[in-house]
Amino acid sequence: MAVMAGRPRFVEFKADNEAMLLRLREPLARALDGRSHHYEVEIVAVGRVGEVLVSITGPSGRLPLLFGHEELDPGYVSSVVRNALEKFAF
Repeated sequence: MAVMAGRPRFVEFKADNEAMLLRLREPLARALDGRSHHYEVEIVAVGRVGEVLVSITGPSGRLPLLFGHEELDPGYVSSVVRNALEKFAF
């Protein structure tokens, strides 16, 4: 019999770019970890200069965050998402 350890994650991810999903999935999951609501995260490349839209949909609505190519460090993305969630009580 297998037993799952830890809390379940209530986060679903969608992306139009597999490489970007692999890069940002874990940092975004950490930013959303510990919350008791279900979230859907969509990662979409926009424009021709490498901008990425991270759209988080939850019980309070949708929170769109736009990152420039130079801002795609996983730690930075996680920090911005965590701060935005707290600021907007999302």
